[in-house]
Amino acid sequence: MRIGIYGSSTQTGGAFLVDFIADGHDVYGYARETDKGIEFTDSIIDRKGIVLERFEDDGQIRSRIIPLGTNRVGHDIYDLVEHSDIIIIAHPSQFILDTIKQLNEVGIARKRIPIILGCSRTIATPYIWNILGEAYPVVCFSTSPYSAKAPAPGTVFIKRRKRNWMASLEGEFTIEDIDRIKSLFPQVLFNRVPATTSLGNIGAIFHVTPYILNYDEILARRAEGKVYSFYMEGIAQKPDVGRYMEAIDQTRLHIAHHLGLSVFGCSISPREQEWKDMMNRMRASEKQHEDDIEKLRILRQGHLQHIGESIVSAQHWLDYTYGVTRIPGESLSSAIGRTPTYQKMSIPQSRYLNEDIPTGLVPLEALAKRFGVDHDAITYILDLYDRIFNRDSRAEGRNLDGFSTEYLRDYLVGIQMKERPIGPEAVDEDLIDDTANL
Repeated sequence: MRIGIYGSSTQTGGAFLVDFIADGHDVYGYARETDKGIEFTDSIIDRKGIVLERFEDDGQIRSRIIPLGTNRVGHDIYDLVEHSDIIIIAHPSQFILDTIKQLNEVGIARKRIPIILGCSRTIATPYIWNILGEAYPVVCFSTSPYSAKAPAPGTVFIKRRKRNWMASLEGEFTIEDIDRIKSLFPQVLFNRVPATTSLGNIGAIFHVTPYILNYDEILARRAEGKVYSFYMEGIAQKPDVGRYMEAIDQTRLHIAHHLGLSVFGCSISPREQEWKDMMNRMRASEKQHEDDIEKLRILRQGHLQHIGESIVSAQHWLDYTYGVTRIPGESLSSAIGRTPTYQKMSIPQSRYLNEDIPTGLVPLEALAKRFGVDHDAITYILDLYDRIFNRDSRAEGRNLDGFSTEYLRDYLVGIQMKERPIGPEAVDEDLIDDTANL
């Protein structure tokens, strides 16, 4: 398959690049022609490959080179569009619209190449449709598939690949498009309900509040030249921070409940026993294939399809994403403290504010206001951020101005998607139903 990656020099972009090359796809990794982008492409071309670092079973980090082969990295956006059957945008979400405008200038709308947003965050597609046209095919991931770093130019350190995640298919897709996307990501829970990704924005829950409430400590540690463990010190050891996070989490769950969507972990209707039964069945099946990663991913995808159109709490998300078994009534701070991937050193990153405020908390607050849902915790954090950094977050972010409440409601529940054909090849009801349930 011919895959284009816009933002291949980012942490997530490098992870996509190395995995797709290793899987034998024909890949073009596009990096903007900045100092960082040039250094990234030059190092790969000079080395004729990408350095992949991973944790081994003994806990040590091992590295190996993934040969570039006939794949390419470069700075020509026209080549990216001409090369690709699918384009993945791998950089942080606040830059998506600038990227879409650039892609539009080189003819992507005419070619209708499906776009996968590796990190879409909240209410991305309506803004994209304003540029490329209503119903342009967009796939929104609920979360980045990787926990990854870029320790050096041309090097990617993949700490962990997420087990499963949700993705919403938004717009018109051909059957061929659907088949390609599904084959690339067999572990993904595909659906036609954009709320699963827009309201499933976990980054908005996990990133902003701990950064803002621990800001003085983060600065002090940085001044000492020491590392601040974002998840362990900033959340697991700070129950008060966790409570603010849970309040914001409940806001997004209450929005979903207000829209009549399937929700797990909402204080109005937690559905804990239903979740426990489903996860117990899945874990019993997993024991039969413990040594086969690919079989496990597909098996999990089958079991979790039941929640493919659901919005789940942060604790439930940790359960199906990282295998941290849900304990009813447990605090979010405690659940994060039990998450192995967070127990490894994790440092505060500027994107936790630069991305997750304009594309996360701002649109979540706007949605809560539209639908009459309590948003006091979000408002407090945004106001605090604005005071600390002398910003106007609502003016700078996805404030949803220009979209009617009716349009947003219909978009989130997938009314546009259900009424819209998959594409010119899908002409009968059975075929449409078949692909809509991916």
